[in-house]
Amino acid sequence: MASHGYEEVDHTADIAIRVWGENFQALLRQAADGLYDLMGIKPIRNSPAEVRFDLPQGTKEDILVDFLNELLYLSDEKRQILNDFLFSENNDEFEIQAAGCQILSQERQIKAVTFHNLSVEETNHGFKAIITFDV
Repeated sequence: MASHGYEEVDHTADIAIRVWGENFQALLRQAADGLYDLMGIKPIRNSPAEVRFDLPQGTKEDILVDFLNELLYLSDEKRQILNDFLFSENNDEFEIQAAGCQILSQERQIKAVTFHNLSVEETNHGFKAIITFDV
């Protein structure tokens, strides 16, 4: 198995992905890629977008859901797809600087990222999770 990645998994009512990464930051990057893939987003090349945002410190599950919901907001409101992330942490916040580009088109609407059966697990190979999205 590759050290990081994502794949769609069956879910009865919504859609879900399994993500894994060699560390928590790699898991976040793969979750972002999986989210955008599920949405069927096509980028506008050479249309740079940059953003910085902070998330409150919390559990890994809290950070994962908050991170993906922020990406959903930015894709809906700002029409941005982000794929280059720099993460840093301090006592109070999880800080993200991100770059990407504008969105040309999108095939599927995702309403929200859920906590349904969400558990970020640390393994001998890194981190893994199954993330469910409300469509």
